[in-house]
Amino acid sequence: MEHIDIYDYGFGVEWTDVLVTRRDGYYTSVTDYHEHDFFEINLILSGNVKILMKNHVEEGTQNRIVLAPPKTPHYISCKPDVMYSRLYLIFTRSFISNCFPEWNPLLTTFGKNGNVIQISQSETEYFKRLLEEIKEEPYLFGKQLLVYHLLLRISKLSAPKDFEKNKAPHYIIQAISYIENHFYEKITATDIAKKLFVGRTTLMTEFKKHIGSTLGNYLTVCRLKNAIRYLSDNATIEYTAEKCGFSDSSGLIRAFKKHFNTTPYQYIKKNR
Repeated sequence: MEHIDIYDYGFGVEWTDVLVTRRDGYYTSVTDYHEHDFFEINLILSGNVKILMKNHVEEGTQNRIVLAPPKTPHYISCKPDVMYSRLYLIFTRSFISNCFPEWNPLLTTFGKNGNVIQISQSETEYFKRLLEEIKEEPYLFGKQLLVYHLLLRISKLSAPKDFEKNKAPHYIIQAISYIENHFYEKITATDIAKKLFVGRTTLMTEFKKHIGSTLGNYLTVCRLKNAIRYLSDNATIEYTAEKCGFSDSSGLIRAFKKHFNTTPYQYIKKNR
């Protein structure tokens, strides 16, 4: 069996094979464009939600199912003007292996680069009950049967149309990738724009449009996410600041206070 950690700002929730959980509030828990080694199904129950995938971007308040196969970058954010709520199911490859020969055709519903499907309120309620049943089912084989049924029902829904029409500019995805891989460097929007051969103003405007955050804020949050992982492993403030691209320890502390209204050590202590 596979044991996986899910990270919210660097702190793990251990799970095995399959997990159903819920998020409610005015902010999402996932802070960046990310990918992982397992399958993920999100049921958007409420909120003004923006979804960004490699070949698709959309936003709105409608109910949707968001499908992310392994190693597929995706990003789900919400505006804080409407209560955000979602149920999500994650499961590993080992969970579905050697169970039903029909698994593989059903998994194509996820698409090569992920999938977003709009659903009605009645369909939302149905999938909500099914996910809650998966969560409460005590036996692994029972969970497998229920997830198989869930995928079968999802496969019968209409696929989204005009993905290319809503495609984010390629340099937005490249900018996100660059930030994720170079957050520890002293980089600016001008530096990234030059790397991507796009105008600085264009990059910043389109980034805010598609991501819902300024490029600078996204960079800071990415640095904070990684800083929390260093600090949770008992690294010093000074070492963490250096490794995560902050000018000094004071800069790291200021960023924590601005984004979390607390100091780094207080945040780590509270969330352990």
